[in-house]
Amino acid sequence: MSTTQELAQANINCIDEDEIDLRELWETIKKGKKTIFITMFVIIFLTFVYVLQKPNSYKSQAILIPTESGGGASASGLGGLAAMAGISLGGGSMTPDVAFKSLLNDYDFMQNFVQKNHIVNYYVCENADQDYVFAFGFRGLYDIFHSKVNKINEDKSVLVFNTVKKVKNALSISSDKKSGLITISYTDYDRMYAPKVVNMFLKDASKYLVENNLKNINNRLKYFQEEISKVEAFELRQSLSQMISQILKEKVMMQSKQYYKCDLLTAPYAAYIKNKSKPKRGLILIVSFVTSLILGIFLVFFMNFIKENENNK
Repeated sequence: MSTTQELAQANINCIDEDEIDLRELWETIKKGKKTIFITMFVIIFLTFVYVLQKPNSYKSQAILIPTESGGGASASGLGGLAAMAGISLGGGSMTPDVAFKSLLNDYDFMQNFVQKNHIVNYYVCENADQDYVFAFGFRGLYDIFHSKVNKINEDKSVLVFNTVKKVKNALSISSDKKSGLITISYTDYDRMYAPKVVNMFLKDASKYLVENNLKNINNRLKYFQEEISKVEAFELRQSLSQMISQILKEKVMMQSKQYYKCDLLTAPYAAYIKNKSKPKRGLILIVSFVTSLILGIFLVFFMNFIKENENNK
């Protein structure tokens, strides 16, 4: 037999072996179809129970328009003169979204925020879940898995820490690079409470940031007013007067805004009851179906592998 014929025969044998292997795999799956169906049923049933007991989450958001423009040459002049005197003007380049994010990650501010606005009390109250919305309007499974426990008497520091963590995870601050618009959103099971948290955060964060900026502005005013009283040269006095005028303008603009360096474009509102953000129950069930099928087949092959090993002993 020639070398070419030998190679052809070898290829035929390989194809036959592959066909036999595929037939064996299919037969193994057919024999274990009961195991596959049971596995799929258990996993899908547990997934269905999970998504059914999970309340809807709703998102509420506010969109802000930043209104501050760059300080330009005047700001550079102010910074240079102040630096010569050992004074830091600070905060000039911080955009509102960065400022809000900084406060969101500031535990001291967030700790005061959740206590001042009674957010801690809201989440530990046993009736906090009374307005939750469930699939098909059925909350029986939720009540089974979540017992009514009043946590108001637990360690206050722990309650505050857990509440701060919860609020930070649910509160999102983002900005659009093209338009510059800032979005502050909050996601919660209670669709009526979500817009309240957004409004409370905007109010408290803006007040904190404005007060800090006004303190810096007043320090700058004091410095330049002291300097102008020491200067006799007319041109230098005129230059300092212009700088003081610029600072006063900045102060007036700061005090005129309801929100820190921003105007409100759209106010937060309670989402429509059918406009939930999560859970995506249909997607979860589809993923569960595919996963359970794969796991069922794997389990059948694994059991068949163990059985064959025992028979070969």
